[in-house]
Amino acid sequence: METTYLLVGGDRRQFWLSRLLVSRGRVFTLGVPGLEDSVPPDRPADVLILPTPCMNGGGRLRGAGEGLQPSALLGLYDEHTRIYGGAVPERIEALLPGCGPVTDLLLDPAVKAANGRLTAEAAAELTVERLEGSVFGLPCLVLGYGCVGKPLADLLMALHARVTVAARRASVRAEAVQSGCVACDFKSIPPFLRVIFNTVPAAVLEPEVLDALPGDCLWVELASVPGGLPAGYIPAFDLLKANSLPGRRLPRSAAAILLEAILRCEVKA
Repeated sequence: METTYLLVGGDRRQFWLSRLLVSRGRVFTLGVPGLEDSVPPDRPADVLILPTPCMNGGGRLRGAGEGLQPSALLGLYDEHTRIYGGAVPERIEALLPGCGPVTDLLLDPAVKAANGRLTAEAAAELTVERLEGSVFGLPCLVLGYGCVGKPLADLLMALHARVTVAARRASVRAEAVQSGCVACDFKSIPPFLRVIFNTVPAAVLEPEVLDALPGDCLWVELASVPGGLPAGYIPAFDLLKANSLPGRRLPRSAAAILLEAILRCEVKA
């Protein structure tokens, strides 16, 4: 019997994921932007794919408009349905009573690494668009050197930007130096910066450091909420909010990453 997949809500990643799954079974969609609704007519889905990230701020599954109430999925899954999504809330069993095993795809190290590379690529592209100029020779600061900061610094170096990495741990700063970057801690950032890429979901720079940034500096916010600026801080520099770039800018590639993770899990199931 063919595997039935039901994709719910989300963004263009879900659209492309539905296309990628067609050769693997019967694909149905509910609340996916750009696609007509269709649900398995004869039995609950074998695989239910929730949005990435899963929920919006209103307690609904992310999607077009206000999203979907989780109760809209009742009858479309059972205790045997394998469920996948991103940033799945801890209370998912209460939202989907009687559901089967749930896998948070964003916790997969391979997904984190691949999304980091996509974020780096999209961030560089957005920066060029915002500046209307090249990053060649541009003095850039990357705050953080993890799954996003490291590939971003590498890409900026390849584009011949002047890259400084700021990190708290000396061992991480040493790794950045070995990759060809200049490195500093969060209290010793260089002057005359043109672009700051923040990948740390916390305010790591003191307000007096932020106040000293030149007015033509661009802050590219890549971190998840609350981001890298203090609550209520009003910057005098240019601020570009660039969260969730894989889904927003490179959804086809982001969908392929999710598919690989799902298939790895399905092999283990």
